[in-house]
Amino acid sequence: MNESLDSGFDINELVREAQNRWLKPAEVLFILQNRENHWFVEAVPQEPQSGSLLLYNKRVIKFFRKDGHIWRKKKSGRTVGEGHERLKVGKVEALNCYYAQGEQNPNFRRRIYWMLDPTVNSTREQYSW
Repeated sequence: MNESLDSGFDINELVREAQNRWLKPAEVLFILQNRENHWFVEAVPQEPQSGSLLLYNKRVIKFFRKDGHIWRKKKSGRTVGEGHERLKVGKVEALNCYYAQGEQNPNFRRRIYWMLDPTVNSTREQYSW
């Protein structure tokens, strides 16, 4: 089943690519904009493996960050030290990206993306070594 739309992206191919590399902002935006063609996770998996690509509804799963991994904490030691960036697609800011680094393996990372459009409640997580 080819799920490519006007952008030329194929969701199935992007899922395969995500197992080996970080997706580019335009690819992430494509997945979030075409979420009805993709799957939503109904529960937070425990300790997702590198290459995992997960799609959540933030209103249904509020604690999607509680994935069982131990993430590097801020200097205070109380909360996860997540970095934050706004990513552009073309010349327009389109995505929020929060990223965390593994405590036990600093090469293991998690990126959480969501669209800046407040009417969209989907979130995408990607894990990678």
